[in-house]
Amino acid sequence: MFQSSPIFSFTILIFYLLGFLCAALAILRSRTPQGATAWVVGLVTMPFFTVPLFIIFGRSKFLGYAHRRKIQDKKISRKLCAMQNALIADEIAPTEIHPLMHSLVMLCRPGFTSHNKVKVLIDAKKVYAAMIYDLENAQKYIIFQFYIFRPDAVGKMFAEILMRKARQGIKVNFLYDEIGSEIPAQFIKDLRSAGINVCHFNSLRGKGRFQVNFRNHRKILIVDGQTAFIGGLNIGDDYLGHSPKLGPWRDTHVRIEGPSVIATQMIHAKDWHWSQQEDLVADWRIQPALGDANILVLPSGPADEKKICLLAHIAMVNSAQKRLWIANPYFIPPESLLDAILLAALRGVDVRFILPSYSDTWIVMLASEVYISRLLDHGVKVFRYKTAFMHQKVILVDNLFAAIGSANLDFRSMFINFEITIIGQEIKFVHDVEAMLLDDFKQCKEIPWDEYKNMSLFKKISTRAANLVAPVL
Repeated sequence: MFQSSPIFSFTILIFYLLGFLCAALAILRSRTPQGATAWVVGLVTMPFFTVPLFIIFGRSKFLGYAHRRKIQDKKISRKLCAMQNALIADEIAPTEIHPLMHSLVMLCRPGFTSHNKVKVLIDAKKVYAAMIYDLENAQKYIIFQFYIFRPDAVGKMFAEILMRKARQGIKVNFLYDEIGSEIPAQFIKDLRSAGINVCHFNSLRGKGRFQVNFRNHRKILIVDGQTAFIGGLNIGDDYLGHSPKLGPWRDTHVRIEGPSVIATQMIHAKDWHWSQQEDLVADWRIQPALGDANILVLPSGPADEKKICLLAHIAMVNSAQKRLWIANPYFIPPESLLDAILLAALRGVDVRFILPSYSDTWIVMLASEVYISRLLDHGVKVFRYKTAFMHQKVILVDNLFAAIGSANLDFRSMFINFEITIIGQEIKFVHDVEAMLLDDFKQCKEIPWDEYKNMSLFKKISTRAANLVAPVL
């Protein structure tokens, strides 16, 4: 019979041996104990399904990727030393800053700089309009870096502007992530023919097409070293609400001026050097803006010496005394971050979450239910955004700080994606974020605790099953 054939028996044996081998590697290399447990259980019990998945998703490093990136970053940091020292010289003195700012400065240099101007931009129409205005007025160079660039109507519109500016003699650098973006070869050829420097991030570098970790999830636009855009929006029709699957889209970006632009440019310079093996040619003069915002531009990624993204989020949560409002589309936090949030609620902080009502990733949505139930159990108010797919990544701490960027509250953003976040201290900026979130609450429905208390047995099992693989999503 087929079941007793030597080939079949040998195949089963090989898969189980591979399962145990991969389980050992998972124990050695997983970022968290929860991740190791999830992989070990799956690899030992279901090796036919999980061994291929581990080969694709499970390795924390491929051929020394993170080590090589650290070396590259050190090389380019030495070249940018003068700029970094100038920004550090412009930092706010530690004796004059809030304890949260001091903690963040210890995580990331250069730290908070003063004399920045920041504007909150809500949804794609306003974001794209502001971007196009600055692009049209570019005089020297454009830095265009996005995780997702779609060659649809919106993508073609931006491409036409970039090609026209390049033909006018404006230097244009176009950096995209080859996992997030699927750009046809002819489209890239057209960009290059117009004089645009196009390259992908090398997320797949060193391991072929089967390695999908280490994504560059940053969204950065810089014009002439004068203005920069950072936030949650990529480039495509989806973000204007034209996706037949997701419909309307709710997102947030910021436009900044001042020394923080140069700090952002330094982050891109490292990505550009990694991808293109060449130095970034740009204007590095630090020019204060007519604004009062103290801004820290926080980069994070798998080559960090410290867990910068996770520690920065924990620092913000721990610093909250009266209010902690968070909007994020993907809520599968590491236990340390979740515990910090729960402790904030227990010490009387007004903790509120805005989460989407539906998602582009069903298993993430399902897995997040377990964490939501723990929030509700500790008195946290959780709201579902009803009128659009909520994709913004925003944190408001008391009346003092606001953070906007690309990082989700999940294991991928905390540990292995390249992310960027701005954390700002300014009365107007914080007030604008507060007003924005208050409007968002009007588009939400609060989740009652009874909804989770009375959850069906099937749904409880489904959410727990999805939660088992949360650390590896």
